[in-house]
Amino acid sequence: MIKTLFQSALKQEVGYSFKENDILRAALDKELSKTYQSAVNALQTITVSTSNGTVPFRISNSNYQTIHTTGAPGFDNELIKRLDNSTQGYEVVPLDGQYFIRVASTIVSDGETFYLETYRDITSVFKSRENQYQIFYSLILGMIGLSFVLILFVAYWLTKPIKTLARATTSIAEGDFKLPTFRESNDEIGLLSKAFSHMSRSLEHMVAELEDAARRQENFMASFAHELKTPMTSIIGYADILRSRNVEQEQMILYANHIFQEGRRLEALSLKLMDLIVLKKQQFKMKMVPASHLFESVQSVISPILKREGIELVMEVDEANLLIEPDLMKTVCLNLLDNARKSIETKGCIRFLGKMENGGYNIIITDNGKGMEPEELSRITEAFYRVDQSRSRAEGGAGLGLTICSQIIEIHHADMDFESAPDHGTSVYIRFKEVYGK
Repeated sequence: MIKTLFQSALKQEVGYSFKENDILRAALDKELSKTYQSAVNALQTITVSTSNGTVPFRISNSNYQTIHTTGAPGFDNELIKRLDNSTQGYEVVPLDGQYFIRVASTIVSDGETFYLETYRDITSVFKSRENQYQIFYSLILGMIGLSFVLILFVAYWLTKPIKTLARATTSIAEGDFKLPTFRESNDEIGLLSKAFSHMSRSLEHMVAELEDAARRQENFMASFAHELKTPMTSIIGYADILRSRNVEQEQMILYANHIFQEGRRLEALSLKLMDLIVLKKQQFKMKMVPASHLFESVQSVISPILKREGIELVMEVDEANLLIEPDLMKTVCLNLLDNARKSIETKGCIRFLGKMENGGYNIIITDNGKGMEPEELSRITEAFYRVDQSRSRAEGGAGLGLTICSQIIEIHHADMDFESAPDHGTSVYIRFKEVYGK
């Protein structure tokens, strides 16, 4: 654009120069027809004035010798040497930091040829071009600077979420899954942020599952130790009787049979507890078991323990067939009876009842122990919760018995409810919705 403007301005100046030369040539043509001396005197009086001032010119004879000049710059004669009688020529020439348009033409008078040269100062056109180039270069530098700033801003705007992702990655590697807020967008960075957030949530879920699995294994160890306590107590009790007393052959066989049965139950119980606590298995093979058999097997285990502590056990059973997993349900009853034993301080009595009610079957365990406050009653099935911390530690409890009982009752699709009041004992109700005849 600058070049076009310059060429247009230069072309316009050339046009003006040709017009000035034409005007001056017309005036000189008459004067040069006079005698030589008269012509020289007349040339000295001729001037051409324009809005830019007086036009400088030079007149040379056919030998290229200057016969008159009006302050014209001194240039060589190459331009006029290339002219013939019918042509005009021009050139743009620099001189001492200035620029001139030099227009030359011929004047033929009385058979003699003269050369007319006019000069027009066009320094302003070149300075204008130079100023325009300076402005252009300034604009270019300004645009480059502005572009650099914009590029920095865009780079920061584009890389900020990437840096945020990098920090989030470091946080996740350190175990902190709380993600910062990512910029919502539908571009590639936005999609990457959404995918990263989804990955983080998945990792957090997987870590939670791993922690839960580790916690279940820890719970299993505590629960397993807790559940082994009752059968081991029974085995140790009967073994101690055989070791420390002289008993009849029939009693010895009976006690040995109890030890054998509890040992077998302990073996089966350990595997089933592993399925229940560690593997969270919900499907167990149910068997049709007479209620009296369940109650008698529980009584044979708990009776020696209760007798040793002077606690009376009252058992009443309505006969019915129950669809249960025998070892797990026996574990529930022993857990509840053992908790009842722990709540009794002196002159205790535990009622162990089996009742037919409303087409279903209820197992009821009632004690006359110290009972529980209402807020304690609502939390007793929580893992590791113990009503009496000191008593539980003294008895070796882990606080997991009722949690396991709740899971076993859930597997049997039954319900378990508690009723208790301070100093009035506790009652536990296990309700089976269906029975299968007497």
